[in-house]
Amino acid sequence: MRKIHLCSAFAVAIALTGCVTPTLEVSLDEKVAQFAPRIALDESILETSTSEELRQLRLVATNLVSVLVQIPEMQPGVTTAQVAKPRNTFGHSVIRALEDAGFGLQLVSADQGNAYVSYGRRSADTDLGLVTDYLISVNDLQLSREYRLVEDNVYPTSLMKISGTRYLSDLEVDDSIFKEQGGTNDVFISGLTDPDSQSQTLAVQEVRVNDYDELPDSQKTPQSQVLARARQRYFEADTQRHRPDLSALKKYRRSVLVFENQSEHIMGDANKDAIRLMVREFRPQDVYVIKACIDVDGKNDLALARAVRVEEELLSHGIPARSAFIAPCARASYRHPSDNSPIPVELVHYRGSAS
Repeated sequence: MRKIHLCSAFAVAIALTGCVTPTLEVSLDEKVAQFAPRIALDESILETSTSEELRQLRLVATNLVSVLVQIPEMQPGVTTAQVAKPRNTFGHSVIRALEDAGFGLQLVSADQGNAYVSYGRRSADTDLGLVTDYLISVNDLQLSREYRLVEDNVYPTSLMKISGTRYLSDLEVDDSIFKEQGGTNDVFISGLTDPDSQSQTLAVQEVRVNDYDELPDSQKTPQSQVLARARQRYFEADTQRHRPDLSALKKYRRSVLVFENQSEHIMGDANKDAIRLMVREFRPQDVYVIKACIDVDGKNDLALARAVRVEEELLSHGIPARSAFIAPCARASYRHPSDNSPIPVELVHYRGSAS
């Protein structure tokens, strides 16, 4: 695996570009809460990093990891990735993003494990000024993208390059987090490409950012929400890839899980117990169908989030991803979108003919 030496590129870039509006520094405790990983925390790294640098690196790490979590080879929800103790601010940012993306993490002392995560950055002077290339790799998977600073903001300057996956067409890059910073008629390109294939470049867009695009900090999309949306896209795409033929299966048993309200996606002990009982009788040809969406318009992101949470719980018990299927959203007129009463999610266990 290629090793990349890390450098303090953002610190250099900040010194070169300057800042128009000084950013108020937050306390160390606030830095830990907002930016630090839950494992391998090194407070000395945070103490020597500005809040602005941490914010910029969080955007970069979120951008890269939000695509990594969609890659089927990574098996989000069941993969335990191995990471070494970070020695720099970018390492902190990457590990925090991996945690928020739902990966289990194991701290190791060297390059070892089935899903060891390495990362790095390197800088170059270009016609656009100082540009920094950030990279994350896991075994044969590699994601990289170039970014630059414009005053206090960070923007991509290239397509995201992805190699090592057969599913590039199933992936999406969400660059809205960069637009939320605002800008002064700044422009960047958005899209994905496989550097090893001349034909694999997807839907390139030009994104223009103006001052009226800037959102207050309280309204900017949190890292956790960006990564949750990415996980949802993975499960949606996975559902399409592994749609089962239910006519060849026999309905074996059914359970109704109950979530407290429309926005709730915490499983709760009762729902976890119900799933634990159902998976005891799993056989290799069986399929679990999750029916979560009964919204009046036939589309509901909150329902999908609950369905994803149920699927993740199934996977945590060792159920293969191919054996868990999120049913398409079904139209229903008996529940108004504003109804915030407890929400049912139906989990149906189908028995395979060879079981």
